[in-house]
Amino acid sequence: MSGYKYDEEGGQFMTFCLTALLAFMVPYTYRMLRPQRKTGTSSAPSHAAKAQGWLDQSGHKVKAVQQLMRTSPVWKTLHWVLLAAGWAAVALLFKKVAYLVSHSEHKVYDPFSILGIAATATEREIRRRYRKLSVEFHPDKVGDVSNQTKAEIESHYIEITKAYKALTDETIRKNYEEYGHPDGKQEMSMGIALPTWIVESKNNWLVLAVYGLVFGVGLPLLVARWWYGTRSRTKDGVLNATALSFFLALKPTVTADDLPLLLAKTEELKGQYVSALRASDESAMTELTEKVRAAYEHDTGKELVPEGVPAPVARALVLLMAYLYRIESRQAHVEQIKLQMGRYTEKLLTSLLAMSTSHSRLEQSNVIRDMMAHFVQAVPLSGGRVSELLQLPHMTVALAKEALHLDMVAKYGLQGLWKVPDAERRAVLAGPQGMTTDAYAECMRALSEWPRLELVDAYFTVVGEERVSAGSLMHLVVKMRLLPLKRDGSLLREGRRLDAKNKDGSDSVRSGMASDSLPDDAAAGREPTGYVYAPFFAEERKPQWFVQMGDHKNDHLILPPTKFGDVGATQTRTVHLPVIAPPEPGLYTFQVQITSDSYLGSHAVKLMKLNVAEQRLASPEEEDEISDPEEDTIAGQMALMRGEKVKPSNVVYADDDEEEEEDDDDDREDSSDSDSD
Repeated sequence: MSGYKYDEEGGQFMTFCLTALLAFMVPYTYRMLRPQRKTGTSSAPSHAAKAQGWLDQSGHKVKAVQQLMRTSPVWKTLHWVLLAAGWAAVALLFKKVAYLVSHSEHKVYDPFSILGIAATATEREIRRRYRKLSVEFHPDKVGDVSNQTKAEIESHYIEITKAYKALTDETIRKNYEEYGHPDGKQEMSMGIALPTWIVESKNNWLVLAVYGLVFGVGLPLLVARWWYGTRSRTKDGVLNATALSFFLALKPTVTADDLPLLLAKTEELKGQYVSALRASDESAMTELTEKVRAAYEHDTGKELVPEGVPAPVARALVLLMAYLYRIESRQAHVEQIKLQMGRYTEKLLTSLLAMSTSHSRLEQSNVIRDMMAHFVQAVPLSGGRVSELLQLPHMTVALAKEALHLDMVAKYGLQGLWKVPDAERRAVLAGPQGMTTDAYAECMRALSEWPRLELVDAYFTVVGEERVSAGSLMHLVVKMRLLPLKRDGSLLREGRRLDAKNKDGSDSVRSGMASDSLPDDAAAGREPTGYVYAPFFAEERKPQWFVQMGDHKNDHLILPPTKFGDVGATQTRTVHLPVIAPPEPGLYTFQVQITSDSYLGSHAVKLMKLNVAEQRLASPEEEDEISDPEEDTIAGQMALMRGEKVKPSNVVYADDDEEEEEDDDDDREDSSDSDSD
């Protein structure tokens, strides 16, 4: 009867515990000790920052955002304590495993190690070493000199003798070489890597308690939390109740003016964040409401909170507008909630964009997509050029409005500001009421590196074809790069150089060559970029871009916004997007748009004409060869019964006259045969 054998020494169990602990400690240690990314004020920027410049470094955050993103000192201390305790446990386990391995009864038998000689030792060296050890460790010679018992001394002597015979005796050495032991084949057993103390009856209650806590409490709670999280939220990360409210409220008539109130009505903003306000925040909220109302009404001429709006929704709306207008609260707790709402709103807008694109609403999708950049940069929705200028460090609303008095700035925004002579620009921005010398220098450094998007090329192609047929699968090929002002000061209009020839509509379809097939990542011109300069956004994020195509005349979205990243200044980024051609032949005009999800004014637009040809039909001969069955086949006979065309059979049959002649010949042969008889 077979039975279970447990790990008497506990070595296997200790090894398992050590492995499991190291699987946790190694990545945890890397997370704790990895070099922190350098901030914009550092003299030693990171590798990404060296490649991209000052603008793409992390750490460009206002103090309130830095405090929000900073880990609590208590939690930080606990992390370090956990790290030290973990590695202390690793050291203890490693020491225990090493001891058990060196003293284990199940270690690999090695006669050379027992005798203390090299594996390359000659037979003479083996004999000489054995004589020395046999004299040194003979039971009659050792006596009571050592601290070992008589049984241990005898066992060691027997082990030395057995090792010597394993290397010198022909039969014993054969057993050692074949079975790994001088005594021949050893008993093989399969055991359980658990020490016996775990399964002892006196420890049953402890083992059962641990199992009950892990599998009866911990695991169900973990699964329930995961299940509730997946069931209560959509794939965009918003609550199902919020998604339902978006579905019901997002009508075709919803405009940009309606979206802030729609966001304020969500369960997250009016519930989770507004409910976090304390009684001590009432006076600060009242003061903040007055400031926001004054700024909003002065900017838009409209009422901030419509009549009949519930108080939680009104507060959420005030906090959203305070975030966009960069109006600070004197209460730190209110300021923290405001910044958290601004960060979460980007997730809500992502959900809204998905719903709008599902209905193929071009203009509405454009409004939602552009609003994302406003919340990332924390600038007013209706600010126009003012909002674009507010993206620069140390820029205020007053300074932005003063800069708009310059014709180049009013016409071209940020790139127009770069074109203004420095003396004239400095007089506006760095005057007595403006920026300091250091602040102005930092503002100009950011302006020189601002990520303007240049649309290098855009066209349609069908792989293997020279034209686009109705209903065929084609690809929209878009080539772009970033063009910082310090690299090339050429003015861009909608992503195209002003001095470039207008190719819109003239070269929109290219021959589908093999090079136009979908490229791999290396051939796509990917270039890792740094972080977005967004001092008020409570999160470090990588810049990404939307590319979409629509029929602007009919307000119809054809290609939904598709995100991609890694657009750099030294390589041309190529994106291939599959598109189904219109089902009917004709001349179509589409609008291709590329927009940043983080920067205002960094976009590209191109009108493209697409001449769709009729679907090529097969010739009658080709149709006959392909579709018509042969006459002598079952399919051919069925087609004849239905009155359909069939191909003539390939079998050659004799004519009737020939058959008659053959019959006559046969008759003559038969008669001649009979006459001869």
